[in-house]
Amino acid sequence: MNTIKYTKAAAVLAAAVLLSTGCQDQSVPAANTSDQTAAPDPSQTAGKSIQEIYQEIEQSVSLYSPQCMEDDFISNYYGIDAALLEEYIFSMSEDAAQAETIIIMKVKNTDDLEGLTASLQTVVEEKKNEMENYIPEQFAIVEKSKVQTKDNYVWLVISENADAITDIIEGGLF
Repeated sequence: MNTIKYTKAAAVLAAAVLLSTGCQDQSVPAANTSDQTAAPDPSQTAGKSIQEIYQEIEQSVSLYSPQCMEDDFISNYYGIDAALLEEYIFSMSEDAAQAETIIIMKVKNTDDLEGLTASLQTVVEEKKNEMENYIPEQFAIVEKSKVQTKDNYVWLVISENADAITDIIEGGLF
């Protein structure tokens, strides 16, 4: 029992240390995001960037201690390869007592959507396991969450304000 508590505390501490920079631009480096010689793809230019959408969420909705996770964290803990993504935001509450999570990913290849959807479902299941016996009100919030996809985007919102956040995401992407 103490080992589980220690492991969770260590994971939270490691995440906090790794992410002390806050939510900056979580795009894959510019060299990987576009080919300067190719003609622009109309589906690539529609809507706002994920970073702009996240900034709008931060301005419109009260978030609980958000921390944006880096490539190493999402790869090590959830098996998500950032090289598959054109851009992303993976924000989780720094407060272990809060389930709040906002993940928005734009994939380079729609063939990768199924695998990423499964990875985000793993996030939901892990949050449920963390909250079920300890914080019932947060567990209820996690239970209401769902992974959503459209075109080359996949997102997950776990929050008391999930409807408002989802509206911002959908309004920004499409």
